[in-house]
Amino acid sequence: METQLRMYLAGTIAAVAAFLFVSLAFSGQFNFIHGGVYIVFFIVVMVVFANFVKWAESLEFN
Repeated sequence: METQLRMYLAGTIAAVAAFLFVSLAFSGQFNFIHGGVYIVFFIVVMVVFANFVKWAESLEFN
């Protein structure tokens, strides 16, 4: 469980850094509402994908 939590934390930090870079590079400003929505969406997609991978792996061993 701790490894999975670290994966989520590392992925979220990388996503925030990427969003910040792209946002500042193309528009020159950062909108906190857009950033917050992006972070929440990213975490939801990452959790859903991790659960999908677990489900797919469970089918391999049956």
